[in-house]
Amino acid sequence: MIAMEGEDGMPNELVRATPSCQDIAERGEAIYGEKYRAELEKTSNGKFIAISVANADATLADTGEDAIRLALEKDASGFFHLIRVGYRAAFISFPCLGHPALQKDRLSC
Repeated sequence: MIAMEGEDGMPNELVRATPSCQDIAERGEAIYGEKYRAELEKTSNGKFIAISVANADATLADTGEDAIRLALEKDASGFFHLIRVGYRAAFISFPCLGHPALQKDRLSC
């Protein structure tokens, strides 16, 4: 939280500080590793988890969109880190279909 100064130089309200994207990712990964990874990788591989970096609350869903939507219903002003359980990244992007890595039915990921 950051104190906002009034005209008299005294703090008149507290405003939530906006974390950087890197801070959100680092905090979310740390929370996931400490609280959720061991259990979820046994029971929920492939599902998506949205982790609140403010309170470590987690929302699990079948899609990333649903995980974020449900998390925002719980905390509309929250900051969330999205993880796909058991994967290195929540989403995979492929180069154009003509890329050599996609030739001969092989994918390089």
